[in-house]
Amino acid sequence: MTDATKPNEAAADYRATLNLPDTPFPMRGDLPKREPGWVKEWEDQGVYKKLRDARIGRPKFVLHDGPPYANGQIHIGHAANKILKDMIVKARQLEGFDAAYIPGWDCHGLPIENQIEKTFGRGLPRDEVQAKSRAYAAEQIDAQRLDFKRLGVLGEWDRPYRTMDFSNEAGEIRVLKRLFERGHVYRGLKPVYWCFDCGSSLAEFEIEYADKQSPAVDVAFLAAEPAKLAAAFGLASLAKDAFAVIWTTTPWTIPANQALNLNPELSYALLDTDKGIYLVAEALVEKCLARWKLEGQVLATTPGKQLSMLKFKHPLAHVDAGYDRESPVYLADYATAEDGTGVVHSAPAYGLDDFQSCVAHGLAFDDILNPVQGNGTYAAELPLFGGQHIWKANPVIAQALEDAGRLLSHTKITHSYPHCWRHKTPVIYRARHSGSCAWTRAKACSRRRSPPRPCARPRWTRSTRPASIPRTAAPACAT
Repeated sequence: MTDATKPNEAAADYRATLNLPDTPFPMRGDLPKREPGWVKEWEDQGVYKKLRDARIGRPKFVLHDGPPYANGQIHIGHAANKILKDMIVKARQLEGFDAAYIPGWDCHGLPIENQIEKTFGRGLPRDEVQAKSRAYAAEQIDAQRLDFKRLGVLGEWDRPYRTMDFSNEAGEIRVLKRLFERGHVYRGLKPVYWCFDCGSSLAEFEIEYADKQSPAVDVAFLAAEPAKLAAAFGLASLAKDAFAVIWTTTPWTIPANQALNLNPELSYALLDTDKGIYLVAEALVEKCLARWKLEGQVLATTPGKQLSMLKFKHPLAHVDAGYDRESPVYLADYATAEDGTGVVHSAPAYGLDDFQSCVAHGLAFDDILNPVQGNGTYAAELPLFGGQHIWKANPVIAQALEDAGRLLSHTKITHSYPHCWRHKTPVIYRARHSGSCAWTRAKACSRRRSPPRPCARPRWTRSTRPASIPRTAAPACAT
C-alpha cells in the first residue's frame, strides 16, 4: 500500500467550509401530515377569535356566503369556492376591516330527500322523511366542516348558520308575512318542468336529455269561419270543409288545446284534396301530402298575418260537448316551416311559448285549461279521457281523433326529450298556480252534473293585486 492509497485519518470537514443557512425547515414538505397539525394549532390558539378581537370597532366587511348543500363529500368546486372566499376575507382583515366569516349550509331540498328515498325507500310518512332528512343533513354538515377546516379556512365553525335551524325558519316566515302585508306577493301561473315521480316542479339544472320514442300525429281543426278563411286567401268561397292541420309529438296535450299559432311572415297555402281543404305552410305542402298519403293541389296562398284571429273548432268538438269550443289563430314567431305543418297547436298549460302567446293575446289565467294532475293522470271529469295517465292516453287520444275523422297521420319518432335527473323518467311542462283549479273554466264547471263548490282561486284586493294582473271574479269549480 502506497502513501497515496492510505486512508486519510483526518479527512477535511468540507461541510464547515460551506456557507449554508441553518433553518428548522425539513427537507421534505410532508404537507398531508403537517397541515392538519397547523389547523389544530390555529384552533387551540383561538386564532380566529384573536383576529376578531383585534378588529373590534373597525368598519365591517361582510361576505355573504352562498351555502353548499349538506349532501355528500366536498369536491373541487367546494374547495375553489371556499378558498377564494377565505382569501378575500383575510385580505380585508389585513386592510383593517372587521372581516368576519360565518359559514353556512343549505339543509333543504330534493337532493337530501332523494338520498333518504334511496336509503330508506319510497312512501315514508312526511314527518319521518323530515326527521330523517334533518338527521342526515346534520351528519353531512359535520363531515363537510372537517374538510373545510382542513383547507385552512378560518371562520366561526362552531357557530354556523343552517337553513334548518328553527330560528332561521321562523325568520323566513316573518319576512314572508311582511312581503304579504306590503303587497309584494301574488298568485300567478307559469308552466314549469314537472316530474310525476318527484311529484313536484324541477329547475332547469335538474333536467337532463335522453332519447325518447313519441307518437307524432297530424290533426285537423275544422274552420269555424269558412267565409272569412276564403276571403283571407282572396277566394269567393270554399267548396269543401276546410281545416287547419297541426303536427305534434304530444297528443296528450290535444284535450287542453286553446289556440293555433301561425307565423306572420310565413306563406300559407290552402291545399285541395279528396278529403277536404287543408291549411298548411306553403313550404311544407309536398312533405305533408307524402306523410298523409294524399294527392292535392294548392288553391291559393297568403301570408300568415292575414289569418290572425280566424277561428277553428277543437277536433273533438263534434264528439263530446266538453270540447265544443273554438281555437283562435294567434300569430307567433316560434311557428316555423322547418317541420310539421307550420301550424302549431297551443295548449298554454303545457308549453312556455304557448303560455306566453295565449296570455299576450288576452287569455286570462283562470281560463287556462290544466287537466293533468301532479301524478300524471287527467282529472276525472275530463271528457273521454278522465282518470287516464297521459302516457297511456296517447294511443287512446289518437284513436279518438281517427274515429272522429280528424287524424291524418300517426307515426312514431325518436327524439331528444327532457328527463328528471333523479328518476331518469320523462317530464312535462305543467302550469303551476297556487290557487288554480286542476281543470276547467267556469263554463265547463257549469256543465257538470254535480253541484259546484267554491273555487280556491284568490280574489285580488286593491292593495295586493299587481297592476299586471286583471281583476277577475273566481268562478265556481268542483275541484
